[in-house]
Amino acid sequence: MRTPEQERAAFALEKVELESTVEKWRKFRTQLLKLPARLHTNGFGQTIAFLLAQGSDTPERAVHDWLEEWLRIRSCYRPQLRLIHAITGRGLREDEDAEQLYRQAASETRALSIWLKRFAEAFLVDSPATEPQP
Repeated sequence: MRTPEQERAAFALEKVELESTVEKWRKFRTQLLKLPARLHTNGFGQTIAFLLAQGSDTPERAVHDWLEEWLRIRSCYRPQLRLIHAITGRGLREDEDAEQLYRQAASETRALSIWLKRFAEAFLVDSPATEPQP
């Protein structure tokens, strides 16, 4: 049985490895490198809103979708509930503690963002052909 930290690492590695083959990998790398600082500086809800505001076919939206998927896996919110609705309390049941769920989701997102950043640093790098020659 894997620890929660191992589960986060495996999930992050899977997502970053998928993006290492796409054309937009530099943009993904930039967003993933900034994600932990963005969460710390702006907060969880504002960071999610920023990622959504960038459009539907962007690396930012993909990162949002990864975070939403991860929070569903970790059972922070019900599967049918969109992340932005959960954050704003829209669609939560009366028996759900919105504040506790928000804190749990924010904590999980921060922990996952560190893994995403580290794997982006490791795998989303320039190809040897673009590095300066000695």
